[in-house]
Amino acid sequence: MDIKEINELDIQSERKHWWIRTRFQYIEKLFNFFNRGNLNVAEYGCGSGQNLWYLKTQSPSIGKVKSAVGIDPNLPAEFKGDWCDENFRLSSNLNECSEEKADVLLAMDVLEHVDNDEEVLKQWVSTMKPDGSILITVPAFQSLWSYHDEFLEHRKRYTRKELLEVAKKAGLEPVYLKYAFGYLFPVVFIVRKFSKGSKDQQDLKLPNPVINLIMILLGKIEKILGGNPFFGTSVIGIFKFEKSK
Repeated sequence: MDIKEINELDIQSERKHWWIRTRFQYIEKLFNFFNRGNLNVAEYGCGSGQNLWYLKTQSPSIGKVKSAVGIDPNLPAEFKGDWCDENFRLSSNLNECSEEKADVLLAMDVLEHVDNDEEVLKQWVSTMKPDGSILITVPAFQSLWSYHDEFLEHRKRYTRKELLEVAKKAGLEPVYLKYAFGYLFPVVFIVRKFSKGSKDQQDLKLPNPVINLIMILLGKIEKILGGNPFFGTSVIGIFKFEKSK
């Protein structure tokens, strides 16, 4: 969850939200590409730390992880998850992860917040070990731009091709690159184009439990089927970094 949304949805409720739960599935997909353990993980733009909370307390991949740090310059000084310890930490220090330290990077809905995405991604990649991997998620299609993007101070939305171009300039090669939430695309397009939302409001609200469960199941089915190559509301990319000799 973006730090701006903390006052809109409490942390416990957020963990139940179908959108957050679906994103957790792609963290698992990333770790499925690793057949080794003792991995150091860093997450840029960790927000309220939900992805690392999931990784530590819920993920079947936790046995592969040695340490994890969530980095977000907007973290309040007093903010700390009750799951944090010496190996799972949150930090507001952008230099927390040193060069060539991380085996795994997470950058989930972060790149769209920066003005120079190419340079920022190159900086993140510089903290990866050779043969490391990164999971990048970004909002899809500029045609879906709305009050929600303005509320979260997004700079742009991406297509698969656009994310691939930025990733390649940072020395990354795609392992998986698809759209997610394709089943929502028509509804989101209509709602965001014709609703009377304002830049002072956002969309992250916990729906009716039955609807929430249905949305979680749809997300699982979409992922099992290999993602959507044509459209969706997010782009999901898993990339490999092989440092040139």
